[in-house]
Amino acid sequence: MSVPEQPSAHHSGPGDGGTALSAPIDTAWRRLQARVPVVRGRVVGTALALAAVLCAAPTTIWPTHTISYLPLPDMGGSAPVQQIAFWSWGRIANIGVGADDDPLDLGNPAGLLLLSVALLVGVVAGACYALRRGSDGVLLGIAGTSWLTGHLSADVGQTAGRLWSDFYGGTEGIWRATTVVGLLQLAAIAMLLAALAAMAWRPAFRLVALGWARAPELVQRVRARSGPDETAAPASAPRVGIATIRDLESGSRPGRSGAWSDGSSVGWGDGARSGVGFSDEPGSDPDRFRPPP
Repeated sequence: MSVPEQPSAHHSGPGDGGTALSAPIDTAWRRLQARVPVVRGRVVGTALALAAVLCAAPTTIWPTHTISYLPLPDMGGSAPVQQIAFWSWGRIANIGVGADDDPLDLGNPAGLLLLSVALLVGVVAGACYALRRGSDGVLLGIAGTSWLTGHLSADVGQTAGRLWSDFYGGTEGIWRATTVVGLLQLAAIAMLLAALAAMAWRPAFRLVALGWARAPELVQRVRARSGPDETAAPASAPRVGIATIRDLESGSRPGRSGAWSDGSSVGWGDGARSGVGFSDEPGSDPDRFRPPP
């Protein structure tokens, strides 16, 4: 049985000129990738950063924590006497019973402005990390994401620290709660930390690998700069001896060698030996030249 050289009409799409089924399927995700060229390998970090911004955005409108002051047992009743809401950027307002009679509303426009700027920076950081190739995109993404993470973490720490302390009263008759928006804020911080890990693990791994490869070279450089160890014992002890003066040997006579510029010559030559010398070997009378006791 012979195999057909061209695919049959059953394996081809209509109107595609005989395109096989092995061709890539045109899906909505592929069309989105074609329109928005995300750098390969940065989809996870970008998605986590943008999702965190979406989770943290409601904190600009709704409160994250509440405190309810319950009636005392001798007063009877179960409805809260007062309920105070707290926003992460610093607003405090009375939203419970008696809000009309006690219109407590302390705003913080500067805190709201800083939170809005931090959220905008998070969006820009995610876009730069996704679209900007090279180390510039990674640096901008990590910097902006770190700023947003630090801002949200500081807001949560400040608000929660006040609520769970005695700043607004003791534990008796007080009910502290975290709203859904507050839980979304905690989820945003967790996603931002995961985004930072996804953005920074490759540069961190390359840095560790480079340091590990150059560690022996660095150790040799440090040892070379430190110089020899002066406290170490020498390889061999120096030879210590006593120099003695030798007597003029019999038969020795001065000789003449070496000429000056005027023709005269002086020196010891013709096989003559010096009359006085030094040696480490003791002579015939080693006590001759020693000082008297």
